[in-house]
Amino acid sequence: MKRTLALIGGGHAHVEVLRQLAANPPVDVDVALFNPSPSVWYSGMLPGVIAGHYTANDAKVNLWALCQRARVRFFETSVLGLNADNAMLEAGHGERHRFDYASLDLGSVSHPIPTAPGAYVVTVKPIESLLAAITEFDSVRASGLVVRVVGGGAAAVEVALALAFRWRGTKNRRVSIVTSARLLETFPRRVRSLALRACRREGVEVLENSHVEQIEPTRIRLSNGQAIDTQLTVLATGYAPAALLKNTDLARSTDGSAHVTPTLQSSNHPHIFAAGDCAHLSGAAVPKSGVYAVRQGPLLAANLVAKLNNKPLEDYKHNPHALALLSLGEKRAIASRNGITLGGDWIWRWKDKIDREWMQKYAPP
Repeated sequence: MKRTLALIGGGHAHVEVLRQLAANPPVDVDVALFNPSPSVWYSGMLPGVIAGHYTANDAKVNLWALCQRARVRFFETSVLGLNADNAMLEAGHGERHRFDYASLDLGSVSHPIPTAPGAYVVTVKPIESLLAAITEFDSVRASGLVVRVVGGGAAAVEVALALAFRWRGTKNRRVSIVTSARLLETFPRRVRSLALRACRREGVEVLENSHVEQIEPTRIRLSNGQAIDTQLTVLATGYAPAALLKNTDLARSTDGSAHVTPTLQSSNHPHIFAAGDCAHLSGAAVPKSGVYAVRQGPLLAANLVAKLNNKPLEDYKHNPHALALLSLGEKRAIASRNGITLGGDWIWRWKDKIDREWMQKYAPP
């Protein structure tokens, strides 16, 4: 009887799993991928999509085509619940599927903020609602359109600058960043300096130390009692767990992520694996960033195959000194690693090359 492997979510790590399964299909294993869409966005290129440098197709991996090459069954549905004890998952339309092994690569969603009825609020994660709102506002000609991006990390900076560049020269659109701390507080000082310079160049106002308490239809209320106007509010507010993680019996960390061992196995259910944003690696502070999901992909693929073949698994070795690349709206970017920070148009060209090469690995032959 064939064993079954359920891949839940089409994140960056699972994309690599599918590529490796296509190259070396496992014997006597029935593999299925569950994802609500037949394609998945590559996060590294999303600011470029917003700015207009890329089309949607440039930044999407075709999951369905990858599944075809890997002989993996594709279910275009979300997984709503997972019972690890009984090795059963519940998908859309009331479907139930048994499995022997499972792997989660769900990404994450933006941390919510209290919102009053009637407020126009979209999130950076998942990206579809943001792109729909941007397209809608492209044609808006009313005066005084104010867009507030709430958050102080890389995503907030990249989205705000991309929007400002997209609408450059349009006088009736104003983009600003609202953050409860300092902008890019955890980044090197030089990164922060270059980002603030880019904000000034693109006319993006930065409101620091401004904690948002509630979003209303026409304004944002801050904890200091101040209210600022808004028409569209974009949440780039950091990590919140995907809904499925609240509906499983997997061990979870304090932030709601699935708690995994260095082999990327669930700490209380070793027949289930997790990677990327939805996983919290025991003993390592791995940032919630797509670059680490990409790095975990090859090891996840190798360990899944090893598990299926009853062979020893390897540990993930976290390298905290990853290259950080930050888009600046126009075709300029910042690169930072090991205390060295550089910026300019040539950094964007370098980033563009890295991103396109990654996408090419998963393009149809």
